[in-house]
Amino acid sequence: MRININEKEFELNESLTIQGLIDTLELDIRSAAVALNRAIIPKGRFSEVILKENDRIDLVTIVPGG
Repeated sequence: MRININEKEFELNESLTIQGLIDTLELDIRSAAVALNRAIIPKGRFSEVILKENDRIDLVTIVPGG
């Protein structure tokens, strides 16, 4: 299954939830936002939302400071 993460194409061997993808990629998302096909997904739904072929995921990290 192919998906796009931050404009880069990835091939997955299995269907994953957003949380499963985060765990697989070992990402620290404590201060991040996730958009799936341009819609923001609340953190409480990461374990529910299953990724599909050609989904577009945008991961944005919020960096404090100025």
